[in-house]
Parts: sequence; structure tokens; C-alpha cells
Amino acid sequence: MKNRLFVVMMFFLVVPGAVADVLDEHLWKDRLLILAAPSAKHPALQQKRDIINARRDAIDDRDLRIYELIGKQGLRDGEPLEVEEVAELRERFALDPNDRMVILVGLDGGEKRRAPLATPLSELFMQIDTMPMRRADIRAKKEAGEAVTKP
Repeated sequence: MKNRLFVVMMFFLVVPGAVADVLDEHLWKDRLLILAAPSAKHPALQQKRDIINARRDAIDDRDLRIYELIGKQGLRDGEPLEVEEVAELRERFALDPNDRMVILVGLDGGEKRRAPLATPLSELFMQIDTMPMRRADIRAKKEAGEAVTKP
């Protein structure tokens, strides 16, 4: 019995990582905003980047990490992803390289919203602010006298 358990454990350690491995580091710690566009110069992607940079306080307050999937390339908080990681994310979220989408992933790793890339960031912030764990976080911050960013 111990040998079987060992073999099963080794299988999961040796088999190339599934997308769960790519996202595991974020479970119950970070929400994800996945931006998909066919090119880095896509106007909606550039606009979204500008807004994200301008609203860094709101991004950080909501524990958001930003993934960009651009063709076969990708970034996680501005750092390059491996080609395999990009492919795994595209497969998990059924994203074609030509898609122009934004996907919100909750703390539990589940997809909470899929919308066009041009969707206002404030709409996504408002959705996050209605989530039970975020509402608890807002209450705790207010009780501690800490600032909470607006959508």
C-alpha cells in the first residue's frame, strides 16, 4: 500500500504541471485578472494597462494579480510566463489566441466573470466588492481604521 501511494505521489510530482500548478500559488491568497488579446498593441489591452497602472492602489487593495495572454506569450504581473504556462492557461479558460477577453478568477480559483476586454475595470472592482471574502476584508479594514479603495 505504501508503495502505491509513493508511486501516485511521484506521478504528480514528475508529470509536467497542469494549469492548476500555474495557479496554485494564488489559491485563497490572490484574485486573478486575466487579460487576453491577439497582440500587445491591441488598443483595449493598452487602455486596460493604463487604467491598471493608474489604479494600482485598487488592484493591490483587492489582492489582484494580473496575467496577460498575448498570442503564445504571456506575463504574470509583468514577468514573462513560460510558453507551456500560457498554453495551459489558454486551454483551461478556453481562450483562442485571437480572443479579446478579460477573465476574473476568485480566491477559490474559480472563474467569476468572462467579459470583453473593453469592460470597465470599475465594473470588475464592483463585482469583487460584492464577494463575501472581500466584504469581510472591507469590514475588517474599516474596523481597523484602514482605507478601502473605491471602485
